[in-house]
Amino acid sequence: MSTTYVAAATVARYPLGKDLSWIPTIRVLNPAAVLSMGRPVSLLYRVLTMIELSNVDGAVELVLLYVSKDDRLRHDTILICNAVIGAMCQAKRFRDGITLFHYFFNEKNIVPNIASFNHVIKAFCELGRVDDALQLYRHAVPFGPDKETFRLLTQALADAYGYREASSVRLRICSTNEWMMPLLIEIRARLDQMDAEDADDYFHKNRLIYDDDDSGVFGSIATIFVEYWFKHGNEKKAVECYNSIRTWERSLPTTTGNTLLRILLAHARRTKAGALFEVRASKLFDVMLKKPKRFDSDTINIMVNYWFELDEFNKAMEIFNESQQLVRKRMVGCYTNMIARLCERGMMSEAEGLFEDMCSDKDLSPPTDVFTFRSMVNGYVRAGRVDDAIKTSNKLAVLKLRKVSIYED
Repeated sequence: MSTTYVAAATVARYPLGKDLSWIPTIRVLNPAAVLSMGRPVSLLYRVLTMIELSNVDGAVELVLLYVSKDDRLRHDTILICNAVIGAMCQAKRFRDGITLFHYFFNEKNIVPNIASFNHVIKAFCELGRVDDALQLYRHAVPFGPDKETFRLLTQALADAYGYREASSVRLRICSTNEWMMPLLIEIRARLDQMDAEDADDYFHKNRLIYDDDDSGVFGSIATIFVEYWFKHGNEKKAVECYNSIRTWERSLPTTTGNTLLRILLAHARRTKAGALFEVRASKLFDVMLKKPKRFDSDTINIMVNYWFELDEFNKAMEIFNESQQLVRKRMVGCYTNMIARLCERGMMSEAEGLFEDMCSDKDLSPPTDVFTFRSMVNGYVRAGRVDDAIKTSNKLAVLKLRKVSIYED
């Protein structure tokens, strides 16, 4: 991102710390980018496509040009701004993301939304600037903080100051519907400061409070204790906590079930008694798949990846095929993951079959993504099939051009 630095701080509507001298100002943009502005193609989709193709700086330049030249803001301006800020943060370029936030919302006076604040709050937390994150949060309150806002702040406070500070955030929001994630982070932070006896008492205390809650809160809490006891080498206590979760048949959240699967399978690989935990994981997996809305593509991918890591390819394929027959609509995330795993191991004929199946399905939503194409290209290159790699890469370019061209401003 082309920038030049200023020497002094400026007053900002949305403060980004006491000293803004490190934030660069935006230089004059590349005039060549002007040529693309007149095309009858949606700017949002052009920006998203450039991000998908790893041209983040090009996407930023295009957005900066639009913001600096066009006084008539579009209905999707905030989505465009958030896209490039988020891409910078995703690439761990946190300072660039903060700079863009400052330029869009402080200098250009574009109105942000809570997603805009969340990107920068996360950036500050990643940089260890928790106080700046809290200061920005105070200005984000009128925009409606959400679950992600509270998760970021609670985790950052727990890491920086311990469970007491994390608890203070939870108490401030206890009247909202976003209290569960901060509660779980607080419990995890407290556990890290306890010995075994206190941890056991703490588990039973939480069980008395939440065991009868049909929302699945206790299942999430018990999962934290399962992981805690496994880490401390106490399989008996871990299994006790695991068996205490009685909400599988009712309302175990998908994320909790997925976390349990990961914990059980990770422990199965590390211990001599791993076969027992493997069986428990398989039973949990079967229960989840029989309950609508109690699983997602990650649920299936966790099991598939486990068997791939053990070089049990036939078992992985069996789970994949059976799971896709159970769901009403094919899960794109499962196909993408399966193709990636097959390509990594040079099983290109199997990957090609799934890839062609995805590309030929016009009803698939979302369609085959960039990651899947890259997996195929990398697989072909590793197999020495350069011509096939080039053909697949060209298919991706055509697909992206078609996608962009059908969306107009």
